[in-house]
Amino acid sequence: MNCSEYLVDFLIQHEIKDVFGYAGGYIVPFMDALNRRKEINVHVCYNEQGCAFAANGYARMSGKLGVYFTTSGPGAVNALGGLADAWFDSIPLMGICGNVPTNEMKGFSGIRQIGFQEMDIVSITRNITKYSVTPNSAREFPEIISRAYNMALLGRKGGVLIDFPFDIQKASIVGR
Repeated sequence: MNCSEYLVDFLIQHEIKDVFGYAGGYIVPFMDALNRRKEINVHVCYNEQGCAFAANGYARMSGKLGVYFTTSGPGAVNALGGLADAWFDSIPLMGICGNVPTNEMKGFSGIRQIGFQEMDIVSITRNITKYSVTPNSAREFPEIISRAYNMALLGRKGGVLIDFPFDIQKASIVGR
């Protein structure tokens, strides 16, 4: 099982039946994992902002966690309005955005970017989320997903963001 499949299974196990998203190259492995499962409905939106607000509205109406996905860079940035709204109004929301493979991330090199459409979305969203993280290995992925889910729903609810690098989406979780 890879990390994308794990995340879809996790959502299904936690009774998430609807996700909202907009396609892009760096979120394809996750989209493929969603497509292979019939227990979860994918609602394709016209743009990333619409995805985040649709998931936000779903959470408001259902009382469940709203989930949206986007691709990297500008795609992830376009969803910030819905994520910020979840922060201000205490709405449980999980954003999942693709990103370049971890070996193409700039890290602490001091340069602007290495990968095409690379974006440090975690730094951008730190002040409008309860939890914003980039998994760097498949080994830590299950714990990150569990923490994100719990953070969104426990106490004062709010948005969380999983910055999902392309290679981590495809990485195998050993023993699962």
